[in-house]
Amino acid sequence: MSTEKPKRPYVRTLKTYVVSQTGEEDRLVRAYTPAGALGHCMPQLQVRLASHDDIIALMGGGCPVETVGMIELPADEAAGLTD
Repeated sequence: MSTEKPKRPYVRTLKTYVVSQTGEEDRLVRAYTPAGALGHCMPQLQVRLASHDDIIALMGGGCPVETVGMIELPADEAAGLTD
């Protein structure tokens, strides 16, 4: 005989987020996640994995690589890469 407890149903709760953009008015947005709130305010943004061709084309045009959650290294310092 099983004495397993019944699982509680998963309940998503709406939270209210402040979405700020430089030079714009703050917005209050109710959403389930911060990503949902941001996506509601900026639907024109898209994120996809960069292909090798994307990297070559964008870096060739002077687009810098932005790193989130890591310490930035100076451009002339090796990033732990070896030949």
